[in-house]
Amino acid sequence: MTGFVSLLGAGPGDVELITVKGARRLREADVLVYDRLVNQDLFSYLSDKCQLIDVGKKPGMPCIRQEEIERILIENARENKRVVRLKSGDPYIFGRGGEEAQALVEAGIPFEIVPGVTSAIAGATYAGIPMTFRDKATSFHVFTGHLQDEMESLNWAAISQLKGTLVFLMGMKHLSVITRELVNNGFSKNTPVAIVEWATHPSQRSIDGTLSTIEELALKEDMKAPSIIVVGDVVSFRKELNFYEHLPLHGKRIFLQDSTTGKLPVYLKDDGATLVKFPSRTQVNKLSFDLPDWSQVDGMVFTDTQSWILFLSRLREDGIDLRSLSHIQFAAIGHHTAKTLEEAGILLVAKGTQSKDPSIKDLLEKTDASWYLVAPEHKLADLRSLYDFPVLVTHSLAFDKELRPQDWTNLDCVCLPNSVAAANFVTLVEETGLDLQELPIIVMGETTRDKLVEAGYSRIIETDQPTILAIRDKCRDILIKENL
Repeated sequence: MTGFVSLLGAGPGDVELITVKGARRLREADVLVYDRLVNQDLFSYLSDKCQLIDVGKKPGMPCIRQEEIERILIENARENKRVVRLKSGDPYIFGRGGEEAQALVEAGIPFEIVPGVTSAIAGATYAGIPMTFRDKATSFHVFTGHLQDEMESLNWAAISQLKGTLVFLMGMKHLSVITRELVNNGFSKNTPVAIVEWATHPSQRSIDGTLSTIEELALKEDMKAPSIIVVGDVVSFRKELNFYEHLPLHGKRIFLQDSTTGKLPVYLKDDGATLVKFPSRTQVNKLSFDLPDWSQVDGMVFTDTQSWILFLSRLREDGIDLRSLSHIQFAAIGHHTAKTLEEAGILLVAKGTQSKDPSIKDLLEKTDASWYLVAPEHKLADLRSLYDFPVLVTHSLAFDKELRPQDWTNLDCVCLPNSVAAANFVTLVEETGLDLQELPIIVMGETTRDKLVEAGYSRIIETDQPTILAIRDKCRDILIKENL
């Protein structure tokens, strides 16, 4: 049997510019063969079983030959795998996608092309440059700037007759050639030119000048690849229409816990921030614990959903039916914990948002009943500081991904929306030895603040309101003021 290959355009860098079909193909992939400039945040779409093969061609390093890439695609497809060849931008725009498609045809491998948004258009757009504009540009033309022969690769005389917008990809190495040849072939020295570096990425920046000044400006601003070069009258709109680089948090690097469902990353990204994410502790390591003498127990307090799940599992191991514990009262700490128990048909005598919530304190402090608390290891110290009742410790947590402190540099602030994120942050710093004491840490809620105070942090800024949007707004207040 033969598998299937998708030659998939990843877009220019902003992960949200991936197509709906492209995201589906990533979810279905057995093998991902990817390029250097692909934004690896797209890997969040992949299944845990997907095999990753890096074929990126790095500047100044020995590169994987095109024939070898094609061999990888063919061999994996012949093993009946769904293969995704993820290419920056669009596969058919200077991406050698046509050559790979031809190789698949010759090998008899079924394939498809999933177009991607090209940086030639998106990069200019994100910098405020419309590719066409009435009375200024009625066409646009895209060229490779990766010139093997400076004089012969492009027909400069023919290009000089074009009246639309010119876009050069991969052209920074030959910027002087491009500007010189355009002027030598009839373009005015005053023709507007823009350079957009890392287009649509959070680190995007752009400059504009003219054919006579852009090289000096690029040197002064240290503009480097990957960049696009845009030539034409439409460049004059850059300052007016450059929405992306004018976002409130553009260029700010904010450290926060990775989340696929949380609203905070969305709000911050929409504000232009660069999200530097640390992993969460979701890897559950089950611990052994003994069940009490049920005749001596009046009540159980569960502090998280995983402890409830492991408690039920422990009952099954001993052949105990939950219904035999009908004399025992149940309480829960945390919204999700309470919801989980209630959905299981448990009537709670109390529930609170945190360990020292009045409803929980009243239940445990103003009674002669015998209570047990059921909790993960990282909550043990907090519970013992508040209550004298025994604790059944069900599990410990570990980080679900490799810790990469080398990626967590040049940070502007930390955002911790809840006590779980705060606890994970404190553990992360302890395990990696990162020095983040001087960074402003924006938090929501007293419990989150307390976690950080206990760990010795002092530059803690609490939101005015207990909402995720308030965290975003506090980032604006702190980081924009620091720029003034």
